Amino acid sequence: MSEEYRCSETDRTFPTAEAARASEGRFREIQAECDAGRVPELRAGDVIYVESERYISHGCDDFQGGLAEVSEFRHSDSQGRPHMMVSVAQQPGSFYTWKRLAAEQKQLRREYGTNWAHPDPDLRPEHNGYFI
Repeated sequence: MSEEYRCSETDRTFPTAEAARASEGRFREIQAECDAGRVPELRAGDVIYVESERYISHGCDDFQGGLAEVSEFRHSDSQGRPHMMVSVAQQPGSFYTWKRLAAEQKQLRREYGTNWAHPDPDLRPEHNGYFI
């Protein structure tokens, strides 16, 4: 049976101690850059915080925020300015403005700690009737 090593920052498991320590270092690096008011470049596999999303008329799409693994990037222009959009493995197809999320990392870290983001659907009929 192979041994697993845990990242103390994200609680992810890795096949080697070196990989777990690298994960810790990269997470701390990203968080320190955000704490300093910068917007660090991200790579696929990096871990960041994302916020919760709650919907009145489509609770089936509710999402609990927390730690999330970066899976995809997209450049987008809004009001004539370029923006880096980021998607996470825990919520495929949804994109977040990384500049805004970077500014919120400290607050999200306090709010979610080591909890991972995940879908949290509210399937009650009264919360899933789209308004027209």
